[in-house]
Amino acid sequence: MRSLLLITMAYRVEQKIGNNIYIYEVWSYWDPQKKQARQKRRYIGKKDPETGKVITPRKSNRPRISKDYGHIYLMEEVARRIGLTGLLREVYGADYRDILHLAYYTVVEGKPFYLYRQWYEMSYLEGGDKLSSQKISRLLEDVGKEERLREEFIRKWTEGQKDVKAILFDITSLSSYSRYLELLEWGYNRDEEKLPQINLGIIEGIPSGLPISYRIYPGSVADVATLKNVLMYVESLGLKETLFVLDRGFYSERNIVRMAEGGMGFILPLPFSTKLSRSLISMHGRGLTSPLRGFLFEDHAMFYVRDRIEIGGVQLIAHIYSDERRKALEVENFIRRLTDIEEAIKKRVFHKKEELTDFIEGILKGGSRYYRVVRVGEKETEVERRQNALSRRISTMGKMILITNKESISKEEILSLYRRKDFVEKTFNILKNEIEDKRVRVNKRTTLEGRLFISFLSLILYTALSNLIRESGLYKKYTLSEILYELKKIRIVEMLNGKKYLTEITKRQRTLYENLNIPIPFLT
Repeated sequence: MRSLLLITMAYRVEQKIGNNIYIYEVWSYWDPQKKQARQKRRYIGKKDPETGKVITPRKSNRPRISKDYGHIYLMEEVARRIGLTGLLREVYGADYRDILHLAYYTVVEGKPFYLYRQWYEMSYLEGGDKLSSQKISRLLEDVGKEERLREEFIRKWTEGQKDVKAILFDITSLSSYSRYLELLEWGYNRDEEKLPQINLGIIEGIPSGLPISYRIYPGSVADVATLKNVLMYVESLGLKETLFVLDRGFYSERNIVRMAEGGMGFILPLPFSTKLSRSLISMHGRGLTSPLRGFLFEDHAMFYVRDRIEIGGVQLIAHIYSDERRKALEVENFIRRLTDIEEAIKKRVFHKKEELTDFIEGILKGGSRYYRVVRVGEKETEVERRQNALSRRISTMGKMILITNKESISKEEILSLYRRKDFVEKTFNILKNEIEDKRVRVNKRTTLEGRLFISFLSLILYTALSNLIRESGLYKKYTLSEILYELKKIRIVEMLNGKKYLTEITKRQRTLYENLNIPIPFLT
């Protein structure tokens, strides 16, 4: 049975709210289901108190979208200034915007690519596409297949880096559960993961500090053999002087001798497991707390001592640093870990000393050396802290020893060069997670090559931004992330009629742009 809906003629009503009178159109209708008369109303406008006329709302003046812009504008300016935008356009044509935006996303968000589409929708980006995970995978594969274009980009990028006096080479390992990447091989793993890996080398120019190139090597390739290949590669790019910044996985007397004999300059941390490092800390303990040895690094107080050492007949400089703030945090965390171990032991029953040792090692690697086992049994297990072992461990906290065969590097420069490894590792940790989670389905070399190229571009951008902030002195007040977050608050609002405007730029945001020597954004 069909229901009939009877509607009466509409009329207008006025409703006063505060000092304003609002006009509504009202009509009545009969609801056959509830069997009663009902009303509907529609807003018409506001009554002008002087003329009595109805002022209707102008829909075209209502906001349609509002997107983050201030931090995107900063990266656009930096990318244009260093020549990155123009070169990508020249080499990759129509795809250059999508490639550049993926690099922006990596710097700003540092998250897997499957979240890119949501970020794109919230950010004001000119050109490019709202890429889904599937489209990103196809783009990465296309970029990975075109080795000729990648090499063309690197060659032209290197040629554009003027006054390069030396280069810096850093290497990191990428581990994966993937069974399909032919480059994955078993070898020394810097993260101590029991997984196959590839080795990734990053080459930076000095003094610009901008990444120049990167190379991929099978995980089983010996480190020094890798470095020799890099030497030949950078010479083919027209670069002669080389400085390798390496992690402690490279440390051995044999490697140091071979690098020195091969004419390689290097910066390398001296592991605290060596007798030499313990001797240096003991010898310079007082100097590392003396106010005469204090200095500021990026507005952070540290202590420093320099010494000459010899390893395998090679003469080296040892740069010894002590950071009291970092030491306090490390000591606090260390004592907390020991307390957790002791509380956990009380709640467990152990039958053998070996069982107890394995349990401690499972909580804290190497932790068993800090305890003497008093008794093990079903009724009670008791351990006692070893004072000497704990004192030796705490004496190294907050400290770092960097060794080098380069005489002229200052304490600030060598520390800055070594700390650049942090973002390299952070950037490529994102890639590690994507490989392991298969978010971008990195299961073949071409896709991996494309993903590494995007990460390389993001490293260029991050380094350029970091250099700009350091030169402006803003690192005394802000981190890079804090600056991007503050500028992100500047938004572009687009109206229904197509007109756009910038939200108000605060004094702090204006000061940040001025200090970075970036023009204040405006819309034409």
